[in-house]
Amino acid sequence: MHRRFLDVTSRTTFDHLPARAEGDGWTRESIAVLDVESPRGEDRVELGFELDGSTEILPHHVDRVPLAPEQARTLAADLEAAAAAAERGEAMVSRRG
Repeated sequence: MHRRFLDVTSRTTFDHLPARAEGDGWTRESIAVLDVESPRGEDRVELGFELDGSTEILPHHVDRVPLAPEQARTLAADLEAAAAAAERGEAMVSRRG
């Protein structure tokens, strides 16, 4: 059994999400933790993502994404738009291309 990097408590944003990691010629499906926090005294929001389990390809780790408040608002707006599109059964194209 491995040590968890992200604490799971009653305040964790999502504690058991179905998730998938993909790489060159491999896919790993597992349970994941996704958490959002804003550290006291800092002007940032942080997303943390931890995929349970590990393999030789993908060692057990946590990914953290620090966002400025305006970036967090942009992400929130895109999530709202994607949720609305999904409820209507429509596709929402990402900003990638």
